[in-house]
Amino acid sequence: MALQLCAIAEGAETQEQVDFLREKGCDYIQGYYFYKPMPMENFAAVLNTYRD
Repeated sequence: MALQLCAIAEGAETQEQVDFLREKGCDYIQGYYFYKPMPMENFAAVLNTYRD
């Protein structure tokens, strides 16, 4: 019986970690590998680049 839950991983810092998590079926991955912490203004600018 499957639980049908989403898996979320935090703290991915390297390509190897991201690849491993994807291989294992992780649904969402976040961490320094993608972006380091930033001020809200910078974050808004990053989000806007993905809307276009």
